[in-house]
Amino acid sequence: MIKQDDIFGHNQDSIQFAELCNALYQRECQILAESSSTQINLLKRKLKFLPQLVQECARGLLNNQAALSVDYYNASYQAKQAATCPSLKQSIEIISQYYTKLPQIGRVLPIEVKTIDGYHIELDSVDRIDEENHLLHVNKHGWFYCDGQSQQTNDTIKLVKPTKAVMQAACCGHQWRWKGKGIPRALTLRELKLSFHIQW
Repeated sequence: MIKQDDIFGHNQDSIQFAELCNALYQRECQILAESSSTQINLLKRKLKFLPQLVQECARGLLNNQAALSVDYYNASYQAKQAATCPSLKQSIEIISQYYTKLPQIGRVLPIEVKTIDGYHIELDSVDRIDEENHLLHVNKHGWFYCDGQSQQTNDTIKLVKPTKAVMQAACCGHQWRWKGKGIPRALTLRELKLSFHIQW
């Protein structure tokens, strides 16, 4: 016989789902509050779809298929951080060899980002391919040659080979300062969604 307190009982998945949603809402509200956008319509659109996006990301983290643990209070992946950025070990030859065969549209790939403070790796996805010129375009960072170099002659971003170490570092938001490890960054909701489609 079902009692009323059974109906409203707490199961572990629902508690973790609530924690994830809470963390994701807090993070995204902070980002929206600090954004420099003055377009009210854009802000309204982002807020309109925020509940759906947050719940989708929370479910994805809850059903995590990666070889990474999840911190339910911070809505983030957790794994041991390497002493140095793993993509720095990849030569132009290694990257070129990997991208000899262009990946399919929709494939999630890592982009090494160099800033004034150091390095981190972001997740992006292929949305166009130019087979004739052997170029691929990723949604956020633009066109890249098969050796990983940006077509915009931008040496602050580089397409790298998606090894397990590189993808783990990207998912966990690991950062490296010039003098060692940095505090992990929080992934955007877009990157979190991409992380659910990584081919481990």
